[in-house]
Amino acid sequence: MGCAHQPAPPPTPPVAPPTAAELPPPDGIPGTFAVRQKLTATSPKGGGSFEAVLQKQPGTLTLLGLTPYGSRAFLLQQTKGDVQFTKYIPRELPFAPTFLLLDIHRVLATWLGPPLADGERSGQVGDETIRERWQAGKLIQRTFVSAKAQPPGTISISYTGYGASGIATHISLQNARMDYRVDIETVPFQ
Repeated sequence: MGCAHQPAPPPTPPVAPPTAAELPPPDGIPGTFAVRQKLTATSPKGGGSFEAVLQKQPGTLTLLGLTPYGSRAFLLQQTKGDVQFTKYIPRELPFAPTFLLLDIHRVLATWLGPPLADGERSGQVGDETIRERWQAGKLIQRTFVSAKAQPPGTISISYTGYGASGIATHISLQNARMDYRVDIETVPFQ
């Protein structure tokens, strides 16, 4: 009995990063604020952590990545239709900076309307179905599912503990499409 050799499937092409024009506008994120956060990322390829300052002002979203010593590592700034990225250290990001902005929007933007007091809702935005769960006026879970995404998978975000900034003090984003997890802790300014 002979065995037929099956050719290996073609490699999955890398996911193209979103362009500045494809990102939601900065003002999709409500309010004006500045928070310091510690981000810890894990994936099958490894992981790491860094601290950053996230600032939202009318028309502008800014993320300042910090070195372990508190100096600038990079500056990422989005205005409507434009993204500027400046790095201050010789180390490269393991992904395109616009992926960071897209995750910030997934976590913080208003996608389906004003907050609910309690309950669940879902809606279609582009080719994604977004589901949210609210409790006592606070968002506690959000998911993004797309029938067209390649690779497929759900993006799930959970929120716990809310501080004075109105942003959850602990946020976990699990991206099954790209196989990574990011835990975000809001830390006091020092």
